[in-house]
Amino acid sequence: MSRIGRLPIPVPEKVTVTGKKNVITVKGPKGERDLTIPSGIKVKIGDDEIVLSRKSETRELTRLHGTTRAHLANWIKGVSTGHNKILIVHGKGYQAEVKGRILEMQLGFSHRVLFEIPDGLEIEIKPGQNTFTLTVSGINKHLVGAFSVELYKIRKVEPYNLIGFRYSDQYVKRKAVKTIT
Repeated sequence: MSRIGRLPIPVPEKVTVTGKKNVITVKGPKGERDLTIPSGIKVKIGDDEIVLSRKSETRELTRLHGTTRAHLANWIKGVSTGHNKILIVHGKGYQAEVKGRILEMQLGFSHRVLFEIPDGLEIEIKPGQNTFTLTVSGINKHLVGAFSVELYKIRKVEPYNLIGFRYSDQYVKRKAVKTIT
């Protein structure tokens, strides 16, 4: 029995949810998304909540029940408030700038690092002393996470001086500087 699948999904006031056959459309202030519901999953749309149930107890439907509920909840959160990931970049001389749909960064390499920002994402940069904060936001949780990972891979945080990219909620255990004895 899926415990996550049984939980009702609250629908905020500014979000409208409509369903036609096996496609659920979610509209909100940030945008609109469609979700295809697998056959065997029933969706009951109420005024302020949505409840998902399954027609039978097969192994496949049990797996899809909680997954579908989680996807639908992410869709609703995305169109109402949006998803975001915050990356903190620390390093002397590190800089970032958004030029149109291109993210241009100087990260200690001999060249500037260029990234094309995918459609549906926004990048906000807050500079600081020897550091800057990148906020990646959008309505698609998967796209926000995937783009954040691509940025993180450029220069992962190193544990000695904490130089590089790290997530705002990531804890990095700092190591002692190596000494010669």
